[in-house]
Amino acid sequence: MITIDWMVIVSKILALFALVFFAKHSAKQMFIGKPSMDIREQVEHSLFVLVVSACLFHFFGRLAADAILSADMSTHGKRQLYYFFFSLHELLFVVAIIHWHNVKRCELAKITRYICYLSAMTICLQLLRYADRVIFEANYLEFVYRIGIAMSNSLAALLILIYPLTRTARLIPDNKWS
Repeated sequence: MITIDWMVIVSKILALFALVFFAKHSAKQMFIGKPSMDIREQVEHSLFVLVVSACLFHFFGRLAADAILSADMSTHGKRQLYYFFFSLHELLFVVAIIHWHNVKRCELAKITRYICYLSAMTICLQLLRYADRVIFEANYLEFVYRIGIAMSNSLAALLILIYPLTRTARLIPDNKWS
């Protein structure tokens, strides 16, 4: 899980640098400005909102996870807090993205929309795991949860990396012989 976590972190940082490097607008303008109706500007602003929100929420989620795991409370209490908190954390992430898009009057890019769908899937997995571990006091869904969260994080990292990779690929000269 640690390698997937680092892969997600690296993909977000690379995407942020690529967005700032390739974008029509500066980082400051993408942070506070509104895009025009140009599709490229809409996509760049949408991805910027996604990546900045994802970086912030990932950072605070990491801090919260460390605080929960090191808290002086029972294992049962930690489980309750952990699964409930991260369900709420993921929901706030999606709400923040949608709200920031509304404030900027920006359309959701396809990649941003797919990340929101993955977040909804993660919320469902977290709540199912909460019911499994806390309410039923079982461990039936361990495999589903472990694989589901890993796949969700991997897909999110790949989706976030699509934009920087496609923009970088456009810089590579075409090697066709004339």
